[in-house]
Amino acid sequence: MKKIILIGAITVVSAGLITAQPVSIKSEKVSSIPSREVNNVLWNAATATTIMVLPQNITTPKLSVPSVKNLKVKSINDGITVAFLLEWTDSTKDLIVDADKFCDQVAIQLPMKPDTIPNFMMGNKKGRVHIIHWKAIWQSDIEKGFRDVKDAYPNYWADIYPMAEKQGDGTNGKFAKDISAVDYSKGEGKNFMPAAYAGNPVSIFDRQEPAEECMAESFGTLTTQTNQNAKAWGVWENNTWKVIITRPLVSPDKDDAPLNVPTKMAFAIWNGHFENISGKKHYSQWIDLTLLK
Repeated sequence: MKKIILIGAITVVSAGLITAQPVSIKSEKVSSIPSREVNNVLWNAATATTIMVLPQNITTPKLSVPSVKNLKVKSINDGITVAFLLEWTDSTKDLIVDADKFCDQVAIQLPMKPDTIPNFMMGNKKGRVHIIHWKAIWQSDIEKGFRDVKDAYPNYWADIYPMAEKQGDGTNGKFAKDISAVDYSKGEGKNFMPAAYAGNPVSIFDRQEPAEECMAESFGTLTTQTNQNAKAWGVWENNTWKVIITRPLVSPDKDDAPLNVPTKMAFAIWNGHFENISGKKHYSQWIDLTLLK
């Protein structure tokens, strides 16, 4: 007997007979939302749905060797906010992004028009999707502070470092320990950091949330939303990531997908230890989502 995940259902193929078992997520009504407490008893109100994830092998860069088999999903709502608890096995906690290092990540995807479901691969032309993306490195920025060059490479030397916090008598050639990126987040300092000056979300010094809300109309079109209403928080323990993603149940933002009607969800997971980045990810197809009131 062989099991295959197809469009939110487990299809069992045996002796030429095909039967289907629906897979769905039901968001249970609770009194309040534990936005950062992954082990709060309120999560016991929801039944975990196990969703098989597959390696992305449709477009480059492709993931040839999967390292995550499935994702467990729970959802609760208090009538104002909806929350999703995402859990998957990961033997390493990967927080750093560098030339040869990658961080753990997870994302949820929702269709903007639940009555006309777009392609599960980040939507399609005129079939926009709303994506909420949690990144371990962004949470590390919040918990430990923004990781500057001097943190990554404490023994490096800078010949010229304009706008540094400590310049002594004005001469150049200070060690990294004498240089702080704090000034670059203010005034003229941003002139020397184009990404921060342009408002690139990757270059935020004083990050408040490790989640990014985006929209897309197929792969290669991912765009950060102007308004950021979602929140997220992750905990790694016992070789397992547990990540909570929350957003308003009814959002005033026109770029946020509606959740007050039956809809669908899809998911993506990146395992940093195995160099998962960009399209090298694990994904699910659309899964039914119903909010219980």
